[in-house]
Amino acid sequence: MSLLQMSFAGAVMILAITIIRALAISLLPKKTFLALWGIAVARLLLPFSLPSTFSVYSLIGSQTSGIAATKVPQIDKVLPIDTIGQMATMPGDIGNTTSTVSIWGAVWAAGTLICAMVFVVAYWKCRQEFQTSLPVKNDFIKNWLNAHQLKRPISIRQSSRFSAPLTYGVFRPVILMPISTDWENTKLQYVLAHEYVHIRRFDSITKLVLIAALCVHWFNPLVWVMYILANRDIELSCDEAVVRLFGETTKAAYARALISMEETKSGFAPLCNNFNKNAIEERITAIMKFKKASIFSLALALALVVGVTTAFATSAIATATDNTSNIPSELTNPAYDDAALVRDNINAVPPGVTGNQDKNETVIPEKYMDMDGALNYELGEEPEDLNAPANVANTTLLSVSHDDERKHTPEEWAKILDLIDEGKVFWED
Repeated sequence: MSLLQMSFAGAVMILAITIIRALAISLLPKKTFLALWGIAVARLLLPFSLPSTFSVYSLIGSQTSGIAATKVPQIDKVLPIDTIGQMATMPGDIGNTTSTVSIWGAVWAAGTLICAMVFVVAYWKCRQEFQTSLPVKNDFIKNWLNAHQLKRPISIRQSSRFSAPLTYGVFRPVILMPISTDWENTKLQYVLAHEYVHIRRFDSITKLVLIAALCVHWFNPLVWVMYILANRDIELSCDEAVVRLFGETTKAAYARALISMEETKSGFAPLCNNFNKNAIEERITAIMKFKKASIFSLALALALVVGVTTAFATSAIATATDNTSNIPSELTNPAYDDAALVRDNINAVPPGVTGNQDKNETVIPEKYMDMDGALNYELGEEPEDLNAPANVANTTLLSVSHDDERKHTPEEWAKILDLIDEGKVFWED
């Protein structure tokens, strides 16, 4: 698949997920949308897809295949096989086409590079500020770290340059807290649990993949929509995990902890998981509407993931009507006989003859000439025209060579020799 095909297929899937999200955000587990966004990213980055009869593209193709099938045979019957090959392989202006492709390729590469540099510079600036943070050492943090151990060592630091908690790092993750954090506040456990879920799920890598898809498809506005909504759903899923961990009775307390965080944003921090006020209303609404997942909601989530993947992440299945299905079998056989083609009234183009005049200086009409000005077999459109080629064996002849004798029966060749004597057919050599 080309980049534009991947981008188009991904955009269609993003649009479908966005509609489903707007309609069922409160009915489904938030991991459902993370799974859907993951499939959309795969559709954007993988240059291949599995064919499926249930794909929307198969449905569209089945509605148009009948029209396409009625048009292909007409081309085969009108144009010689050599001409069809030339039309399929030779563009009208190779230089202009190559130039256009090069320009668009350069624009795409420049856009990808600029987009990537924006994220790299933003993260580099954040890392510079991270270096000014100080480790937190108190009994509460020591006990919390002992209770939340992973194979990767977690550290908790604080900084005056950030007004809201965030997490960064993959192999040595760090939870960065504001300098004004009240370590005696009981609501702090919700904040740390939220950040711990980010670390456990490797959300930093998830955001890196989202950024990669955005940089590759920077020209597609729906990919930007996906980037924004997917980051929101990462936060919503972590909120859901925290409420599930502490119980539904803590929903109000957790929502108040969310509200109590400072509204001042810490700036653009890619690859970091922010516990900030972004889409705060949506997050609080989702927390207050949280309910334990039922069998129905889980079945609906599974059905949606499977259905959306099958319909939008797969490609159209190959149909029986392809580019060669309407070409006569004798034309697909490389060992076909020239004489058979002549007898079947198919234009066989013999070696061309230069010039447009015969030995008697008789001008040959241009409509009986090929594009190079060489004589060839053509259908006589106007039999009454005295300059029209003669007809032998259902084939109109304008000129022949000595090698053409093998293409005709002895009776036909005798007739051709008579036509040469009459000046109606000419020797090529």
